[in-house]
Amino acid sequence: MPFPPAEKKVLFHTLGCRLNFFESDGLFSSLSKHGYSVAGAEDVPDVVVVNTCTVTNKADSRNRNIIRNAIKRYPGAQVWVTGCYAQTDKESIESIPGIAGVIGNENKSDLPRLILEKEGSDPSHIPIVSDRFAYSDVLPNGHTRAYLKIQDGCDRQCSYCKIPQARGKGVSRTWKDVLDQVSFLQDNGVGEIILTGVNLGWYRDAEGRKAFPKMLEAILNKLEYSRLRLSSIEPPDVGVELAELLTHPRFTPFLHVPLQSGSKEILKRMKRSYTPETFRKRIELAKSKIPELFLGTDVIVGFPGETEQDFQDSTSILEELGFSKIHAFPFSVRKNTSAEQFPETVSKETKKERVHSLMDLSQRLHRKYAESQFSKKREAVLENGGIAVTDNYLKAVIPENDLKSLSPGQFLTVEIGEYIPDAADKEGKVSARILAAIG
Repeated sequence: MPFPPAEKKVLFHTLGCRLNFFESDGLFSSLSKHGYSVAGAEDVPDVVVVNTCTVTNKADSRNRNIIRNAIKRYPGAQVWVTGCYAQTDKESIESIPGIAGVIGNENKSDLPRLILEKEGSDPSHIPIVSDRFAYSDVLPNGHTRAYLKIQDGCDRQCSYCKIPQARGKGVSRTWKDVLDQVSFLQDNGVGEIILTGVNLGWYRDAEGRKAFPKMLEAILNKLEYSRLRLSSIEPPDVGVELAELLTHPRFTPFLHVPLQSGSKEILKRMKRSYTPETFRKRIELAKSKIPELFLGTDVIVGFPGETEQDFQDSTSILEELGFSKIHAFPFSVRKNTSAEQFPETVSKETKKERVHSLMDLSQRLHRKYAESQFSKKREAVLENGGIAVTDNYLKAVIPENDLKSLSPGQFLTVEIGEYIPDAADKEGKVSARILAAIG
């Protein structure tokens, strides 16, 4: 009696944004239908997929290191590179010996067919696809909360940003497909759905009209079990309609709104479409509806022309508005952007100091927010590793004895306890007492 074919293993290295994580989940969903499972820590994978980011020079360097290490560590495996770096720097990656193929974002969903073809399988039953939304029903892989891609690409021309080169012009997933996927995820017991896109607020309907608030309302009307979170939203899209929707019981009290700079002059040089004053008004509008809103943001430090006062302006607005999580990045020149022509005026040492200053501020503001939640009841979704993510985005440590009767993905009602600082100089966690478990 012949033995069944051995199960094939695939290892994903996913870098960057939540959009990439959705697409990696989608690629695995397709490969799993053709005999692939996720490679464990002790497994030797047959295929390695490096899903890259290119938001900074540091990201590019990390991409190359991971690619080379994969080739060296798994000499018999197919090593494929996809994502934003693959889109913008294909020739550079192809020059690395041992690469099986380099697939940009436009053709990323076609990768499973190419992998099967490379291994010698017949992929003729898999259609050739060049659609940025052509992923099958996508459930979370290795995590419990699900990403749902509803938009791709960006029509903005921020002077520092390479992403439009990597993702192209803005495109939207069809209204019906989005709502069908929401139903699919909820029917499969997914506790939290995270909407992803390059520029979520740009979302258009079939007639080309801006329709993001209407889409959110339609999604929220479908939700009876799952809760909804936005990955990130641009400042001009935080308006009255979004603020009103934030009060919906299935909408998490969380917004990630990139500031980039608190200086009016630097924002103008960045070609951002708002001022510190309009940014402040929009955040205050959202907080007027949800006073305990968890706020996250991105800040670029050391942009050409940034003075010490400009940097202090950024620090001040973050403190005044009560942001609880700050991602700080040192400015790095990206190819074919208008900022490439700007003379550097800030030293590497100063950039490093400013990044550390904002990281320290982020820790202080995060702790202040977490301590304001002490003894309050919050809804949480249990992740792997004994951590539950509350609706307002606190990482709650669940007592080990309680974990024995719980399953990842389960909804919990918890009471927030003491703040637990992080030894690695990152934002800390909170202790939690379980009041109820659903399911």
